[in-house]
Amino acid sequence: MLAALRHRGPDGEALFAANGAVLGAVRLAVIDVADGAQPMAADDGRYVLAWNGEIVNHVELRSRLTAEGVRFRTRCDTEVLLHLLAREGAAGLARADRMFAGAFLDTQSGELLLFRDPCGIKPLYYMEDGAEGGARVLFASEPKAFFAAPGSDRRLHEPALLDYLSFQAPLSDATFFEGVRRVPPGTVLRLRRGSAPVSLPLPEWASPVDVPNDRDTAASVLRALLVESVQRHTRSDVPLGTHLSGGVDSSLIAALAARALGRAAPAFTGGFSVAGADVGAFDERPHARAVAAELGASLHEFEPTPEDLAEALPAAAYAMDEPSAGPGLLPQWLLSRLASQHVKVVLGGQGGDELFGGYARYQLLALEGALAAVVEGGDPGALARMAPHLTSLAGYGPLMGSFFADGIFDPAPQRALRLFHRGRGLASVLSGDLRVALASHRPEERFADAYERASRDAPGPRSPVGDAIRFDRAVLLPALLHVEDRTSMAWSIESRVPFLSRPVLSFVDRLPDAMLLPDGEPKALLRRAIGSDLPAAAAARRDKMGFPVPLARWARGPLRDFFHDLLLDGTARSRGLFDPAGVEALLGQESVTARTLWALTNVELWLRKSAS
Repeated sequence: MLAALRHRGPDGEALFAANGAVLGAVRLAVIDVADGAQPMAADDGRYVLAWNGEIVNHVELRSRLTAEGVRFRTRCDTEVLLHLLAREGAAGLARADRMFAGAFLDTQSGELLLFRDPCGIKPLYYMEDGAEGGARVLFASEPKAFFAAPGSDRRLHEPALLDYLSFQAPLSDATFFEGVRRVPPGTVLRLRRGSAPVSLPLPEWASPVDVPNDRDTAASVLRALLVESVQRHTRSDVPLGTHLSGGVDSSLIAALAARALGRAAPAFTGGFSVAGADVGAFDERPHARAVAAELGASLHEFEPTPEDLAEALPAAAYAMDEPSAGPGLLPQWLLSRLASQHVKVVLGGQGGDELFGGYARYQLLALEGALAAVVEGGDPGALARMAPHLTSLAGYGPLMGSFFADGIFDPAPQRALRLFHRGRGLASVLSGDLRVALASHRPEERFADAYERASRDAPGPRSPVGDAIRFDRAVLLPALLHVEDRTSMAWSIESRVPFLSRPVLSFVDRLPDAMLLPDGEPKALLRRAIGSDLPAAAAARRDKMGFPVPLARWARGPLRDFFHDLLLDGTARSRGLFDPAGVEALLGQESVTARTLWALTNVELWLRKSAS
């Protein structure tokens, strides 16, 4: 099992066994490289910890624990977390900031705790089976480890496939592998011999910050939390760099990291060179260069070719373990490869859109609300106040056309479904049996249930925009963090996401919805908070690109044979999942979307890799 995970930790590995329990770990050494080996046992041998992640406030926790009489033998954050858990049990996780997923064993009682951070930055899976003559529980950072253990079989879990075809993200803790489940984000799973696992909520971060009543105070508090978060995230005993697209999120992280370090960290970016009038739609490198020049950062760039993508796809599919979110996986994979040649830790802006309202879908929901206010006589000035911010929707004409085509002013969950459902273009390419299974799977009902769960405990009055943000946080952000984790760890580098520190999350979670997207202005609170910190080249931008990939365009050109061979050869046809005539017609369309093509490709590659 450890051999299957060695890419996650090439700097050391070990096993610990006691009373029928075995903990193993491979280590990526970042803090206290020499003395932080895992699994780590307490001095008396009772407690043992194996985990993956980074406790960014380990310096502060160490000081606190030392004052309480704890004696340390290393400088590693692993020992800090070990003592915290040994003294306080799962309650100690209320004091640990940032990303973690791990296993904590009490050898005396036999109790094992599996735990995972609130956003699911770091992965953790488990499965129960009856192999080798008795029940056992296996756990690991990636499912591929399970299938290195004797008696574990790979079997497709069809409901997960159907969720993926509908939303390109999981709606539950089930995986594509029958019997393999995720430890949900923000969860502690308690295992005791002879008892069923018990799922408990992760102890909440005890925030000392009150919720302000006005935006200026909220912005001031947010800025202080972000500055502190980035400063703590720069702690490293190995080389550190930043991802840099030239957008607001990554540029802010790079700027605050430069301030914390006293120098600009090396930065990494990429873009595609394509022919045509919309060449700029696939290349943010000019923006990244402008920000890097402003900060004085060395900028490392890459430009993937069609051949690079074709070569990367099978390897990335294996690394992901399951079909993943969108085609941005591919440039992210190549970007991580580039970064690994220069640094061992990289900071990025993941989570900024989901926390602070950066996606066009939020603005469309706000626009619909403003229209409703005008039409229904509630607030005739709502649309006028929103008008100055609508330039952010430039380039989103197709999305707007789809969203407003029908159902306007229907209940909010139904309207949100139009923005999150990603399987409408697939019906014509699925086999008859799979098409029937997808319909009986009732994706609309599953979405409505997940959508309601995400906002059930929302503070204060709910809004369509706030509910959509919380759904993103609960469902789609973990899927994106899955990509972030796999693409970085496959190249043995640690990716850190300062926006998702627990103090920042705790503060934003308690803000009223109206503070996040007032009058439909994307990232209004974030921009107010960090206006003086943001490089001018990024502050001037109002467009949003993500990491666009010319996948559909190349599928009609240089990658045509690759996709035809993959989706229409004998192996693909023999599965009976996709209709060959429908696939062939799809590949010949000028209007084929990257999302549709990505879903088919991802599923087929996963099926090939999972069988090997």
